[in-house]
Amino acid sequence: MKIHCCAVLLLLLGALLASADNQLVIKDDSPVCNKTLLSCHWDGAKVDSCCSPTYGLVVLSLQWVENLGPNDDFTIHGLWPDTCSGGRAPSRGCDPRRVSNQIGPIIRSKNPALYQELNSIWPSYKGDNNWFWSHEWTKHGSCVSTLRPKCYGDTYEKYQDVVDYFQKTVDLHAEYDLFGALNLAGVSPGRQYQTSTMMDALRNAFGKKVKIDCDRSGKLSEISLFFYVQGRDTYVLTDAVHRGTCRQTVYFPRK
Repeated sequence: MKIHCCAVLLLLLGALLASADNQLVIKDDSPVCNKTLLSCHWDGAKVDSCCSPTYGLVVLSLQWVENLGPNDDFTIHGLWPDTCSGGRAPSRGCDPRRVSNQIGPIIRSKNPALYQELNSIWPSYKGDNNWFWSHEWTKHGSCVSTLRPKCYGDTYEKYQDVVDYFQKTVDLHAEYDLFGALNLAGVSPGRQYQTSTMMDALRNAFGKKVKIDCDRSGKLSEISLFFYVQGRDTYVLTDAVHRGTCRQTVYFPRK
């Protein structure tokens, strides 16, 4: 009888331990988020900043610099979280604990394919890509509140936030092919155009207004697209909230 009781107790103990192991395997401290919630449209509700970005208007800035990057593509300047009214996030970034001046080596070790792509479509005109990417991460990437390590829960791996920030920017660059959209509208490098012609070509392609900037001589320098974020990481294009610096005409130089 004693042996039978001990056997039963051992079976129960084993079941409890197995249950505990299973609970440890599926444990996840990441928040449960409403995937349909649109940033800057909170209507006064208190929203977990892991579920919707605190800086909820995000700007994808794509630049056109002569002799930089592919001849038939805009290169990336950055992905910048702004306030909902279009104000800038803190100029020194949002999380000093995640500042790094080694973003290039980090991405190269974590995702070699992404690293190679960044060298092609996110180069620095100063020639120091690591410095450029480290600057963009520290000043802008650290301000994407949904990419904080705690937002991943127990699934977080070191530097996952860094890789995700740069990968999202690359994905948006591919989705919004500015050069292709302009080319389809008959707007190609080497000529001068009415600024409204370029604006209309891109609005027809993407359905929203963009921001077009020129240098002091009237050459095209940068085009920016503005997004709200649905849930944690679905970017929804919206109209630009700022006017660009180009006047009536813009020269689109060849690279």
